[in-house]
Amino acid sequence: MSVMGGYDPGEALLLMTLSAYAYIDATPLPGETIPHQEDRMRTDIDAALAATAQTAAWRVVWGPALNEDGSNMMFVAGNAAAGQCAVAVRGTVWSFWLDWLEDFTSVLPLVDYPYLSPTSGSQPRIAAGTSVGLEQLTAMTWTDGPGEGSDLATFLHGTPATAAIFVTGHSLGGCLASALAPWLASKLGSAGRLKIYTFAAPSAGNGAFATQYDTLFTDAAHKKSTALRVYNSLDVVPNAWASLPTVETYYTPFPPCPQDVKSLIQRVLADVGTTYVQVGSNQTGGTHELPGHIIIWPEATAQLNLIGDGLFLYEAAEQHGSRNYLKLLQAEPVDATAAKLRGTARRLGLAT
Repeated sequence: MSVMGGYDPGEALLLMTLSAYAYIDATPLPGETIPHQEDRMRTDIDAALAATAQTAAWRVVWGPALNEDGSNMMFVAGNAAAGQCAVAVRGTVWSFWLDWLEDFTSVLPLVDYPYLSPTSGSQPRIAAGTSVGLEQLTAMTWTDGPGEGSDLATFLHGTPATAAIFVTGHSLGGCLASALAPWLASKLGSAGRLKIYTFAAPSAGNGAFATQYDTLFTDAAHKKSTALRVYNSLDVVPNAWASLPTVETYYTPFPPCPQDVKSLIQRVLADVGTTYVQVGSNQTGGTHELPGHIIIWPEATAQLNLIGDGLFLYEAAEQHGSRNYLKLLQAEPVDATAAKLRGTARRLGLAT
């Protein structure tokens, strides 16, 4: 089967919820091993899925799988009745883009991306840090449960040929999802079953990557994109790395962008320049902007007890957070605490 292109509000709501659930149990307990953390995450994510209207029919069918140090994670949720599954890639805290700004010499240089074809001699390339993350994701296996011992591609090969496959992620998870999707298409032999929704994602690579990505993920029959990039108009992170100067204009007149953040942006631009290009073709509807609104108001600053850079960074963090994206999509909020309590009850045999 081939998926239908174009932005769908119901799909966006569902997939942002799955992306948010990828953050549940992201921090290991003291002394906890990776397998135990994966088991705890699976139980708690399933509990959250069951308790949320838009995901009530969904359950974890592969994973969650973590890499060796727990920094990268993804899982597959399935809805058997609808014949759908979704690969959810976890992001990281909103401030990762600031970390990358500080360390751009090691993570931002572009490296060749082998899963898209060159165009007119221009080689698709992605950030070195994104390439490392992709290697981690593609090497992951699920070792305790359905699909035991299988990597992602092997598991998805075993799903019905008629099943639609979504790929999603928030923040860095969205960036990694953009890099993962063409790899999946190459493993499955076609992009026809794939539909991608990324939220708050920075750009993954250069212009050749963006062009070939947009071409690969287009429903040719309807000339509609099957890779949707969803972003909040006031979120700084989607401006990394293709439109960094835009960050300096946000939240004016309050809270203004601090001078040291502006200086940091200019320092990166001097090295990175215009090599990065965001995915998402306007001609095929590959981008969808969520109209944001300022969250901090001047009268609230006394209660926040923040000064200097803190006000701008607080606003940026709130704009970027998965909770705000869920609110903008009018989705049910994710209550991670309640999900963990339900998951614990299941582990103790106190609930089904």
